[in-house]
Amino acid sequence: MGWTSRAWPVGVVLAVALSGIGDPGPRASDIRSPDPAKAYEVSSAFLLYPLYSRLVRQEAPDYGKILPDLAESWTVSPDAKTYTFTLRKGAAFAGGKPVTSEDVRFSLLRMKYSKGPGGFLADPIQSVEAVDPATVRVTLSGPDATFLAALAAQGFSILDSKTIREQGGVDTVGADTLDKAESWFFARSAGSGPYTLGRFTRESEIVYQRNDQYFGPKPFFRQVIVRHVKDAGTRGLLLRRGDVDVALDLGVDQAADLTGASRIDLVEGPSAFTVYIGLNTGVPPWNNPKVRAAAKYAVDYDGIVSEIMRGHGLRIGGIMMPGMLGFPGSLNKALLYPHDPARGAALMKEAGVTRASVAFTWPSGAYYATLPVDRLAQKLRADLSQIGIDLQLQPVQESVFLPYFRAGKPQTILAYWFPDFLDPDNWTILVNGLINRRFHWQSPEALKVVTEAKATANTQRREGLYEQYNRLLAAPDAPYIFLVQPANVIAARDDLANVRYHSLYSLEIDALRRK
Repeated sequence: MGWTSRAWPVGVVLAVALSGIGDPGPRASDIRSPDPAKAYEVSSAFLLYPLYSRLVRQEAPDYGKILPDLAESWTVSPDAKTYTFTLRKGAAFAGGKPVTSEDVRFSLLRMKYSKGPGGFLADPIQSVEAVDPATVRVTLSGPDATFLAALAAQGFSILDSKTIREQGGVDTVGADTLDKAESWFFARSAGSGPYTLGRFTRESEIVYQRNDQYFGPKPFFRQVIVRHVKDAGTRGLLLRRGDVDVALDLGVDQAADLTGASRIDLVEGPSAFTVYIGLNTGVPPWNNPKVRAAAKYAVDYDGIVSEIMRGHGLRIGGIMMPGMLGFPGSLNKALLYPHDPARGAALMKEAGVTRASVAFTWPSGAYYATLPVDRLAQKLRADLSQIGIDLQLQPVQESVFLPYFRAGKPQTILAYWFPDFLDPDNWTILVNGLINRRFHWQSPEALKVVTEAKATANTQRREGLYEQYNRLLAAPDAPYIFLVQPANVIAARDDLANVRYHSLYSLEIDALRRK
């Protein structure tokens, strides 16, 4: 493959892995479709965010704040069922057509009825009404205080309805079989974002062209070229040589190699990955709550951060990203377990368990952001052996990891959660049946708390409820050992400014500038 020089007069070149779970090793792109109604992979967020605007957006580092995008203002009914949006004046699609409420109505309903992988996010929608050209009203089937944040997700990208209808797009029941527009998106886009799609070649290249119709600040670069480079070492080499401007998806080794390199800056930010160990309470020794508690004291958490992650990450005491509503940094710190093998051994003795052997599963060769999962698994085995728990290593290929996990087969698993959108409700999967059922465990109290929080429009009330949820998950007998939130490291040439990491889509491409 030829490489475009970074001396390109009007553009910038990025080298990325475009991988689903941040693996800096060789793997194929996980992008399956550039159609917002059909896209759901982690890397598809990277692809789509520069191309499309949504009603609202969220920016780093304050992800709890909902900001205007195509909607300049909105109101939410007291029962959190009706959302009314006023569209900004002057917003237009790349072809020049003004963005109207009909485009919003079409886009939201097409997502709902297309039944794509992320279509469940639109399930709460009961109706969408174009009240007038600048006003749209969304009515939900029940109270849902999370919906506003969900609208910042990639699937809710607003499309040029006229163009997509001409290509066979459908926004009614049956769109999952009747809609014929998906193939059109592989060669072009129909959005109002800062860029348009110039070219998309799966597992190879994305080319963005500046959208001069964009209503926001105009991007500095007329063109952005994204090269899919499977090997992280090669990405680093290309950056050192000046063949590319930015290298993404780096592991701890590559970050270390580039630290202090001439004319290269490193930018770090918290990834959206939260990593934990799940314990199947249906098998021994995890059916004993005291053994579950003992394991939490056995882990050398600080060693994971310093040795395995080389400082590129943060310890976590819950499943959420610290800083989310109901999980401030102070609560995260309060919920951390100390590394106390003696206490763990004492709990094992109280449990009447001298030694135990149990299978331990993880996706072989994977990285969670910068975190090398194989090395973490080896360390965890060594840590738990100190209290008499023998983790029998059972790595599986990444392609079978999720199906194996979803079937509830692992006895012990090294897993992660990556949110669909940035609202605390998106981390309630550990009690709402999606994941906890795999561990044969339930918490009626925690489920009641998060159910109330989702239906509560009052922010202060929601905050208190999610704090309760996080405390309940951190209980000694809960089947989760929360480990770390890995950082994500971006390496860039030092003449590039505004290199901003975003937890959901990696890089704010439209913010890039040449110094």
